[in-house]
Amino acid sequence: MKNKKSSLIIVLVLMISLVLGAGSVTYAKELPKVTWTLQTTWAKGWLLHEMAEDFAKRVFDMSGGQFNIKVLPAGAVVGAMENLDATSKGTLDAYHSWPGYWQGKHPSANFFASIPMHLEPLMYVSWYYAGGGKDLMQQMYDEMKMNVYVIPGGVTHPELLAQSNKPLKNVKDFKGLKYRTPGWWGEILKKMGVSVMMLPGTELYPALQKGILDALEFSTPIVNKQQGFHEVTKYVAGPGMHQPTCYFELGFNKAKYDALPAEYKAMIQTAAMAMTIQKWSEDIVKGIETLEFYKSKGKTLTRVDDKDQREFRKNAWAFIDAEVKKINNPHTTKTWASVQNYWTKFGEYENFMVPVRK
Repeated sequence: MKNKKSSLIIVLVLMISLVLGAGSVTYAKELPKVTWTLQTTWAKGWLLHEMAEDFAKRVFDMSGGQFNIKVLPAGAVVGAMENLDATSKGTLDAYHSWPGYWQGKHPSANFFASIPMHLEPLMYVSWYYAGGGKDLMQQMYDEMKMNVYVIPGGVTHPELLAQSNKPLKNVKDFKGLKYRTPGWWGEILKKMGVSVMMLPGTELYPALQKGILDALEFSTPIVNKQQGFHEVTKYVAGPGMHQPTCYFELGFNKAKYDALPAEYKAMIQTAAMAMTIQKWSEDIVKGIETLEFYKSKGKTLTRVDDKDQREFRKNAWAFIDAEVKKINNPHTTKTWASVQNYWTKFGEYENFMVPVRK
């Protein structure tokens, strides 16, 4: 009797295993094999390029290898600044970049990339995912008539304010400084007497070496270290007033994205969020290590005084406010109001909820 019962149990277990196994196989076969090409704006080996690689690997793993996104560096298919247009046209399936590069295409673009003296990383993340930022970003690309679906695709902590051959501690130290910086920050500093220059990335190292530049801002500590700027500068300046956060994006050809199964769309969303947290964490840890590295190389770390930072903020926000009013674009006006409101509300909330550090 015991043998019969044992045999029956074994048979039932095997039947259940077969049913579950068959169900898994059927489910796997129902998901189509998809291969996409994604190009970044970055060189291979940079932390920023690794964001896209991390994202693609997560999608590949979650899909059991059925959804393969091949990640290529800048220039592999089209120019670094052409990947948005190429994705919209279908030449590329997807891209990874920085929304601020599209400021010439839409006046709201900088708000989704980095705002001088404004949203910090946690502010940005929560504004994007739960404060309406994602919807506003997609509305911008729709207004641009781009055939893309875009989501937040990675974030870094504040960038270095400068690597320089002059100490930068207050507003006066910036007067007459030959400083490389693009975008809004460059325009703000011009009004404050800074000699702003814009040079491509490949020319920055020799420009510092030859004295063409006194200082530059480029990226976060670890990315700057990868460029070797510490070899031709004496000082490392903070904080990252020009970019308290640097937010990146993942964009997909809209027709191709819409054609994906719901499971793949969910994987894309989950992989992008997981990658954002992972790479943000790595940027912070590597940033801490990099500042220690700079000290070990005899570099002097300087920090702009708090009162001078407040003067920079006053000038920065006045400039942006004037630009928004001059542009008079409904989407830009709405987005600026959104981030301003969120800055205030988040600050009040955090001040009440978070204990003092010092």
